[in-house]
Amino acid sequence: MGVPLGKLVSALGIDPLSVPNMDILGITSDSRQVQFGYLFVAIPGTVQDGHDFITEAINRGAQAVVIEKPTSNYSCPLITVSDSRKALAKLAACFWDQPSRKMKLVGITGTNGKTTTAYMLSHIFRIAARSAGLISTLEVKCQTHTFPSKLTTPVADTLQQYLALMVDEGLEFAVMEVSSQGINTHRIAELHFDLGILTNITLDHLDTHANFLEYREAKNRFINMLAPDGTVLLNADDLGARSLLTKLRTPYFTYGLGPFAQVQANAVQLMSQNSSFLLTISRPLSTNGKIIQPLELPLVVNVPGRHNIANALTAAITALFYGIDPIAIQQALATFPGVSRRLQLHRLGEFIVVDDTALNPASFDAVFECVATLPYRRLLVTYALRGNRSPAVNRANALTLAWWAKRLRFHDFLTTCSHECVCEQDLVSSEEEAAFFDALTAAGIFPAHFPKLQPALKTVLDRIGPGDLLLLLGAQGMDYGWELLQRLFLKSEGLAADYSQHWDALPSLT
Repeated sequence: MGVPLGKLVSALGIDPLSVPNMDILGITSDSRQVQFGYLFVAIPGTVQDGHDFITEAINRGAQAVVIEKPTSNYSCPLITVSDSRKALAKLAACFWDQPSRKMKLVGITGTNGKTTTAYMLSHIFRIAARSAGLISTLEVKCQTHTFPSKLTTPVADTLQQYLALMVDEGLEFAVMEVSSQGINTHRIAELHFDLGILTNITLDHLDTHANFLEYREAKNRFINMLAPDGTVLLNADDLGARSLLTKLRTPYFTYGLGPFAQVQANAVQLMSQNSSFLLTISRPLSTNGKIIQPLELPLVVNVPGRHNIANALTAAITALFYGIDPIAIQQALATFPGVSRRLQLHRLGEFIVVDDTALNPASFDAVFECVATLPYRRLLVTYALRGNRSPAVNRANALTLAWWAKRLRFHDFLTTCSHECVCEQDLVSSEEEAAFFDALTAAGIFPAHFPKLQPALKTVLDRIGPGDLLLLLGAQGMDYGWELLQRLFLKSEGLAADYSQHWDALPSLT
């Protein structure tokens, strides 16, 4: 069944009698996805303009079109709005009957930690037998469906459809990552967030924000758009996050490893393969009628790194907020399987590989602080430059890498632009490459550079030896690094194509 066009335009403040009496069977802003009976929303983009695809949408069966600017006359109704992106969010929420209001929606934003925190929280819900969906950078998981993720925060029509599916499947919670671009482009504009989490705000995304202040303001808009009965959970250890406290209009509480947080991680112990801490709440926490009593809860986290203490603390206090049994939280974090390319440790032959999506200074710091605690003979680093993220971000990344290269004394440092592995939108520009290497040169660091990923990995395999530790670092440019490294290693060793038999679970590093 469809939704009357009049009902949909009412959500935009338009008189329903001004449009024909017809049912709309679907909504999309992608002309390629249009089917018979759809409403097509034409959005001016940075690369392409949806208004240029109206004819295609109509030919595919669009019954009506939402436009933002004057256009030619067409055979179907045209609905003019001032902002197509905002209109899409309103229309999609109306079409799918406001699914975010029928579940508890948890939004996680921040420069780093979103994905791991989301997966930790989802794992806690699963162990506690509380049903939850997940919308993440890596995938979208419903009760019986899993979809590949194209964007950290999907476009509004797709996002509302995912949430509606979760409601239909009877899920109680949805945990989703909220990107700054998702905030700026109004993808989340019509969502009813029960809890908003701010992990941190550090330098990143200057490709879509004019400066750091604009980026920070995007995070501020999110934590102030929560439902009237919503709550904010904020990292008191992070200066960027703390800077927004004075602007908060929503009830909040803070967490952190430092002394000023309301929920603290004390007695922290960092080990090579896991960590432990004592979650401490010294005084009752009360927000919007929910009270969390004072508590000391010992927790073991089945992944290493100080940053994962913060991630686990965030997930744990969120679970307590929703009344999850502390024993279930303990069990979940102790069995947490980790997340793809988030400080993943592997053994390959006689050396160890750490694979991580390090993509900004703060994430480099997190990885290297953890690596510094591991035993190894020599440290080799292969890093894929970050494409389409601005010279400023690449310059900052270079300076951070140079600092760690000197502190940890990289035995080998290789860099790559991974030209054969990334799509056009993630290619490293000449300006970004120049900014990166100019900063390294000024710092006295001179890595071996390879335009393509495979030659870089072949070279590092030639140089690595028993007991060494290899870091595979980078975002999209290193997404295939671990898989490619395995294949190259097996080829060099003359081993079978079925390489799964040639390594096993990571041995003890202690």
